Amino acid sequence: MANSISIIIATSGRVEKIHRLLESICRVGGRERIDHEIVIANNAADEACGAAVESLVNEYNRASGIKCWQVREPVPGKCRAQNKTIPQVKGNLIAFLDDDVEVLPEWLEAIDGFFADQPHDVMQGSILMRPEDQKDEILQQALSQFRTVDFLDYKYPRGTDIKTLTGGNMVVRREVFEAVGRFDERLGPGGFGISEDVEFASRVVKAGKRIGWEGRAGVYNELDPSRLCDEEFRRRHTLQGISRLAYKRSSYFSIVPNLMRSVWTFGWYSLMGNVRRKYRAKGRYFHYRAMLLEKTKRTAGNQV
Repeated sequence: MANSISIIIATSGRVEKIHRLLESICRVGGRERIDHEIVIANNAADEACGAAVESLVNEYNRASGIKCWQVREPVPGKCRAQNKTIPQVKGNLIAFLDDDVEVLPEWLEAIDGFFADQPHDVMQGSILMRPEDQKDEILQQALSQFRTVDFLDYKYPRGTDIKTLTGGNMVVRREVFEAVGRFDERLGPGGFGISEDVEFASRVVKAGKRIGWEGRAGVYNELDPSRLCDEEFRRRHTLQGISRLAYKRSSYFSIVPNLMRSVWTFGWYSLMGNVRRKYRAKGRYFHYRAMLLEKTKRTAGNQV
């Protein structure tokens, strides 16, 4: 049976970025042959921005030759918007894209081919750096230090089994959601901020489902210089710690030793002058510090 692909793009209302992504989808190979639709999970916080997204969606639906429509979810939360959209789409394959990426020309055909001859239930596509960003030495130096923008290029053979997911470019068979449930709405943007893809992958694997790698189904991610800074580094690792606590339920016996270890390794690598490892330790410190503070707050709340 031929595949039908529903492409869900959750957005908080970034019209310019959605426009760029839609333009890239309109240039993919196989668009006349492969059945697909584009569905915007419109999570704009105010109605004016929501209306601007809807106007763009309607424009593309009329002009592109691709069915493009939206599902409106005004309550903030990426996972909430995606979960509301999933049961309304028609495809047996559901692709998820962040709104700040651009798909490569072979993206759609690579997805169709992967699920035609691979046994996997979920596909992880590559998340690549734009060629012009690769040549920018200042950006590369900042990225090496902070690692606050996601890129993914495993170089694995096609169909290699993996255990986790990065939600900016992934595809899920519809029946997987029926088996393991949808996304955890406590997590991700609008919730605790991060890790909704990692948590979902853990349930997929626990259920005996398989996640496979397909590097050809790639997207270019935007390397935003404003995210390569100490403030964003701290925010990201803090949110990661709070998010992981929400679904891992780590104990004090796990959190405190890891926090102490991060302090020791940060001091050691600072003395050694190893900037990258110093920042890795610093990230772990923010992560476990946030977990400890959140754990303490919840414990105190339960005792009231």
